[in-house]
Amino acid sequence: MEKEYVYRWNVTYRIHHWVLVLTITVLTFTGFYIHWPFLPGGSPGGIGVMAWMRFAHFVAAYILILSVVARVYLAFCSTFYADWKDFGIWQNLRNAPDILGYYLFVKRTHKEPRRYNPLQALTYFFWVFLILFLALTGFGLYQGKLFGLLSAPNSFRWVNAALGGESYTRIWHYLGMWVFIVTSAIHVYMGAITTWSERDHTLRSILTGYKVNIRRA
Repeated sequence: MEKEYVYRWNVTYRIHHWVLVLTITVLTFTGFYIHWPFLPGGSPGGIGVMAWMRFAHFVAAYILILSVVARVYLAFCSTFYADWKDFGIWQNLRNAPDILGYYLFVKRTHKEPRRYNPLQALTYFFWVFLILFLALTGFGLYQGKLFGLLSAPNSFRWVNAALGGESYTRIWHYLGMWVFIVTSAIHVYMGAITTWSERDHTLRSILTGYKVNIRRA
């Protein structure tokens, strides 16, 4: 058995990944608080906890949106690895049952993917549209100003009208967050299963950049 270390993720991709993790964590925490305020009181300066939570929520949202735009750009223009061809919907749907059987312990092996396995590629593709949906519903819900700095754009009121009113927009935004939480948990599970079963350093690679290909004689 021979190990070959492959440089899978360069610094740009790794930083981008952890920016996503940080912004999604902040959005989830602050989103839960906005939905259900579970911390008491305000601050000595008179700005309450809710104002700070809303500010953090929208700053993280803007960073997340810009990060997605940057990732789409890298998919087409990266000099390290332009991976847009790996996200073909039909080819990944066709190959999904093979890898799904492996993750459900129905099959002992699976076809070797190019860079992302079919479920991984489909999830990433879905996340782009889920983030777009969450951004639109979030802007549709946004009212007032954040510390007098940002004004609510009235151009997003059509989102509320399309979804049947602000209360429905709020429900869809909240459900979308849960979809993100569940699919992220599945994403981590798949990475852990691959790391454990194939000993290929999948989880570690997002820190070091290197995965391991094991050649068995």
